Amino acid sequence: MCKEHQNYSDIVIVGGAMAGGMQAVSLASTGLSVRLLDAGPPPQMPEGPCATRVVALNEASQHMLEHLGVWALMPQERIQPYDKMQVWDGNGEVFFDGPELGAAQLGYIVENNAVAAAMYRWVEQSDANIKWQNHEHIVRFERTSEGWRLITNTEQEYYCALLIGADGARSSVRQAVGIAGVPEFSGHIAIVGAIRTENPHGNCARQRFLETGPLALLPAAGDGHDVSIVWSLVPEEAKRLFALSEAEFNRELTLASEHCLGELALETQRAQFPIHYFHASQYHRPQVALISDAAHVVHPLAGQGINLGLLDAAVLAEEIQRALDRGLPFVHLSVLERYERRRRFHNGSMVRALKGFKLLFEQRSLEWRWLRNTGMRWVNRLAPIKQSFTAHALGRTGDLPQIAKRAPQSGA
Repeated sequence: MCKEHQNYSDIVIVGGAMAGGMQAVSLASTGLSVRLLDAGPPPQMPEGPCATRVVALNEASQHMLEHLGVWALMPQERIQPYDKMQVWDGNGEVFFDGPELGAAQLGYIVENNAVAAAMYRWVEQSDANIKWQNHEHIVRFERTSEGWRLITNTEQEYYCALLIGADGARSSVRQAVGIAGVPEFSGHIAIVGAIRTENPHGNCARQRFLETGPLALLPAAGDGHDVSIVWSLVPEEAKRLFALSEAEFNRELTLASEHCLGELALETQRAQFPIHYFHASQYHRPQVALISDAAHVVHPLAGQGINLGLLDAAVLAEEIQRALDRGLPFVHLSVLERYERRRRFHNGSMVRALKGFKLLFEQRSLEWRWLRNTGMRWVNRLAPIKQSFTAHALGRTGDLPQIAKRAPQSGA
């Protein structure tokens, strides 16, 4: 009965940001019918000054987006590559030079909406059996003999065999199927915004660790003087800085950056949001899968969150295609088990590592500071260790999907 319903799709994805969009696009080649339901408006390609929310896409993400044809739909003038990274704290510093470490680029800074809007545009232009629907908030999830019945705020009913939750850290899909896990406040609130710098950024991403939290200065597209900040702060300091006038905030920001780019000045309004940690107890239930923030949330200090989410989507699509190639039902439990096995350990390792880094840099005793700074100096001197860090940051490690392993050949 459900499969004959006009609103039946083989797969329904809940959540239409970058991860949900990636899931839809990566499933296009399977030939399955896909419907994406999102509570918000359609993503719009940004215009004017750099938006306050940006992501750092690593090499693996860039390869995947290029393979899928999404990269070409993103305005290249809004993509800022960076080939250097400087991390410092007190007397310790680590400097990464991409070309010296075997990487032409260490990553790309892109606005969140530019990525999501490119995915939305891809779906609109594609002849694949994908429907992307906005302003659809699911108010009830019901199991059926064949999968799921979903009822939205517009009183529409949708049916599917496989339900994918890409709806964020407080996922309604995760809650509906009873997968355990509650986001844990990290103790930091992030202040974000776009700024202008006195000195050019030189295609270098910078991060300074302060006692109150890390300050990231990410090069943004433009004339070389545009930078996005992600300033993670303990709540009382975030409240104080957010309440300052623009001129006072600019002074505090310039001091916190140690004048590494000269005088800094806000170009957009500031925004703030709490930072959480989270790792779901599992990534699947029968005919349900979780990806990205619905399954795991990491601290933004290493910029890895969305890269992990995009990998989730690509691996799940790869496992679904593998099942179809072997004549298995795409909702077979082994498909979801393989997906979770390939992704959960890798994501969990990153959650734990970044939580550990945050705790390490919060230690204020002289012994911990000496150990931390000595360690940073050693890392900076030893090329093999730096190459290992770089490989992880680029997304070259772990059980990767095929489309993440290398850039597509020209003409392919």
